[in-house]
Amino acid sequence: MVFLRMVMAASIAGLSAFGCDEDEDLFSADSARLYFHNQMTQTTGGSSSDVSVDLFVDNLSSPLASDVDYTVTGSVGSDSVELDDDSESIAFDVRGASSGSTLINGPVNRTLVAGSRYTVVLMGDTTLGNQRLGTFRYQDVDVASGQIRVRFINTLSRLAGDELSVSLPGGGQQLASSLEYGDGSSYTSLSTGTTLQVDVNNSTQGVLIDTVSCSVSSGRSYDVIIAYTRFDSADDQISIYCQPYS
Repeated sequence: MVFLRMVMAASIAGLSAFGCDEDEDLFSADSARLYFHNQMTQTTGGSSSDVSVDLFVDNLSSPLASDVDYTVTGSVGSDSVELDDDSESIAFDVRGASSGSTLINGPVNRTLVAGSRYTVVLMGDTTLGNQRLGTFRYQDVDVASGQIRVRFINTLSRLAGDELSVSLPGGGQQLASSLEYGDGSSYTSLSTGTTLQVDVNNSTQGVLIDTVSCSVSSGRSYDVIIAYTRFDSADDQISIYCQPYS
């Protein structure tokens, strides 16, 4: 299979959380676009290079994305995979950039639909050995001006077994509930300004983990990744990284 690798003109660090998708005009109807986030942690120390990874998609000899460090931003660049059919089962693997060993008991097969976009998230902790790769298909729906549409993805691997809930601060509107590790919530719409601020609660233990925020722009959808702030953060040091879609 031939891959169309789209190299973004701006680096990941330079991308704006509000900006348009600069490669929109290059996205063909017979391909799928992947936005890859590396949220794999290592709590036993070491360096950031220990969680740097390569993502393989279909071609297991050549990575689609190389040396991807722990993701600390919502808006990342994308890669496009050309498909032979309207939908196709594709092999995925994630390997350590330095070791070359698989991190997810891969390869694993995932079905991609032509013309669709996906948030792809590596999560898990190397100490616990509970790494997994999540693929979350974006649902293209118009969002009214003055509103955003959000879906939450729980990557807090060291709380595996507990469920999260997400609400607006101070007992406001509940946005997600019964969210287990590795799962994504349903989409919900809400009115907001330029900042999304939410309470992330451990509903199993009945405690507030933290109040966290990210920058947003009205009229857009977001995959909101609940993650540790850094690859070696303590359990209560979390952030939300908001991947924008038009």
